[in-house]
Amino acid sequence: MKTFRSILYVLFCIPVLFMLVWIIAIPDGVIRRQIEDAVARAGNKSLNLQVDGFKKGVFFSLHADSLNLSIDGRPALKITDFTGSYSPRYLASGQLAVTIRGKIGTGKVSGTVKLPLEGKIIIDRAELSSVPYLTQFNININGSLSSEINIIHDVVKMNIDVPDLNIDDRDSVIPLLNTFRRMQGAISIKGNSIRFDSISLEGEKGYARLKGNITNNVMDLYLELMPIAGTLNTMESMLIGKYIVSPGYYVVPIRGAVR
Repeated sequence: MKTFRSILYVLFCIPVLFMLVWIIAIPDGVIRRQIEDAVARAGNKSLNLQVDGFKKGVFFSLHADSLNLSIDGRPALKITDFTGSYSPRYLASGQLAVTIRGKIGTGKVSGTVKLPLEGKIIIDRAELSSVPYLTQFNININGSLSSEINIIHDVVKMNIDVPDLNIDDRDSVIPLLNTFRRMQGAISIKGNSIRFDSISLEGEKGYARLKGNITNNVMDLYLELMPIAGTLNTMESMLIGKYIVSPGYYVVPIRGAVR
């Protein structure tokens, strides 16, 4: 019985000792810098993460007022009210894992990130107006974004859905952009390249597909337009006329530096 009690005592003391080392011996700044450096290495230094208001908690938990992600030095995403906690369920497969929660605007973010780097993150009804990267295109984009994000080493793949898209393109030269009401598709991010694998748009005047890449902040995209016959006004018909490929099918190139 005494031996059994000793074993229980040791089993209790080991995690307590680790928690005390975590809380007392490891400074918050060291953990914060390790997190920021890990993101920079994963993105070949094209990604930068700034963690504000970082604090560690008991049971290997993490808290931050905000996570600010930049791509090539440009603000891309801000997650607020961030929490992360150690998840022991993956130890059997030899992986360390952290479950995360946070907000993008009023939308929710949740998921699991594992080492070696992989994970799945779910975004639920995040406001597009709260995504800083989109403001660089001189277009006001509103709507609620839902997404499943899969991370495998240095590749991030996103499936996106925006059922209530609203675009104000008064300063844009892209035709029909403000007529689309839903956006769906897939995006891949690797290093300093964002690939639009296939983004579909639909609205009252027809359909479109966006494909191509943004690499080193330079756009090489094209928008395929398939308007519904009889829905375009005279000005809209004139705007897309020079891009006609075949009756009812137009391809608009979108090239140049992201401003």
